[in-house]
Amino acid sequence: MKRIFAGLGMTALLLCAGCTVQSLPGKTANRMAGGFSADVTVTNADTETKATLTRMGMNAWSVLFSEPKQLAGVQLDFLDDEVKASYKGLEFSVPQSAQALRTELGSLMEVVDGMALEPELNGHTEEGNVICEGELEVGEYTLTCSDEGVPLSFLFPAYGVVVTFDSFTEESTTLPTESTAPPTETLPEAVPTECTEATT
Repeated sequence: MKRIFAGLGMTALLLCAGCTVQSLPGKTANRMAGGFSADVTVTNADTETKATLTRMGMNAWSVLFSEPKQLAGVQLDFLDDEVKASYKGLEFSVPQSAQALRTELGSLMEVVDGMALEPELNGHTEEGNVICEGELEVGEYTLTCSDEGVPLSFLFPAYGVVVTFDSFTEESTTLPTESTAPPTETLPEAVPTECTEATT
């Protein structure tokens, strides 16, 4: 009887060993460090939203919604800590229907901007993809990239949201800075200005 139980125990151990998935270290190029655009689908328990996500640089993003119908054509522009909404050039306050998306996508932007200075993304490999895990103030996240550095999905359990990526394209978008801004036009010295005293 003891031999039977010993045999069953050994069989169970072998089965468990066969079911164990080994997590190996992995890394890939960080192709999100610069400008890029991608079609994204944001899915949570209640809704599915489609949009084009564009990163112009550090803390500079835009989101152009295509679905659902009530958000189609609405664009959110994220610049530093400010978010503006517009529709065909007309600005207005962020609609209530986009407030949750603003927060959810804002978390993704925070993660990508935080990784922007790293030339490589480090994590572990699963099914040929690189899994990067981390934590923000509001909870943990999982960013999945291909072995070529293309983002595939962003999972944020705190909000019950999954963002999937499609048609990822790197772009060389440059934000205007003091060094790239056009020079200020200088008036000729002979032309009087409001600050010039009149002579009698």
